[in-house]
Amino acid sequence: MASQERPIFITLGNRKGGVGKTSSVINIASYLATLGKKILVIDTDPQANCSSILLKDFNDTNGRSLVTALEGVPGENPLSAVVCDTYHPQISIIPNTSSCMLWERKVAQEADAVMGISRLVKQDKALNAYDFVFFDTPPNLGVMMNNALMASDFVIIPIPPSDQFSLDGLAAYLNLIGSIRKHNDRLKLLAVLITKYAPEWGNSAQNLSQIKEYFSAKGISIFQTHIHNCAEIDMAHVARKPIFESAPDSVCAHEYADLCQEILKIFNIIYGKKFI
Repeated sequence: MASQERPIFITLGNRKGGVGKTSSVINIASYLATLGKKILVIDTDPQANCSSILLKDFNDTNGRSLVTALEGVPGENPLSAVVCDTYHPQISIIPNTSSCMLWERKVAQEADAVMGISRLVKQDKALNAYDFVFFDTPPNLGVMMNNALMASDFVIIPIPPSDQFSLDGLAAYLNLIGSIRKHNDRLKLLAVLITKYAPEWGNSAQNLSQIKEYFSAKGISIFQTHIHNCAEIDMAHVARKPIFESAPDSVCAHEYADLCQEILKIFNIIYGKKFI
């Protein structure tokens, strides 16, 4: 069994927006923090929704953001220098801003279009203070998604069965993961996460059955825990809080807690150590 000597880097990604990536990053991080895990969230989405919800003071982005480190002088602007506080002492965040879109265009033909974050991670031993690093990603297969996957050990794909468009883009996203693995052999697809599940809505139940068949044929796991469609999650976003703060007794709060327990049990096996 492998032993963990560095953080576990996890991307939550899908080429489609509105599938529950940001919600899942926030709520997984929040639950793990309550267990005493030290968490770093890296917001790679220029929309910066994750930053907006988690940041203790959004003015911090004036001088500290992911792009600040990426554009900095190599060796002088480490990722750890742009870490910001959140509502929870166990969770830190490297926020993003809309300036990231300009940076993406500027480096489109350069190595940093794929390797920028990996370069910074390798140079920054201070990141070893964290147990987990989560990447929230944009709804496309561009520069930031490539960077997140290149720096990651695992990827989780959130999929709402009711959203046909999120299903239509799966093949392209799986192909991207496969191409990144040629350069990052640590990267593994941890599992698919069913989000916004409403079995009574449209073709959700039928689509879920098809999703299970599709991934089973590919040997890809689906988390046993499904996150149901839950108004409390939207209300938590409005309140800029995780579900455990705004609605701790809600169905989705219990489901995210169960999901985290499931994730930690998987890591117990992979790393041969007790995470719970």
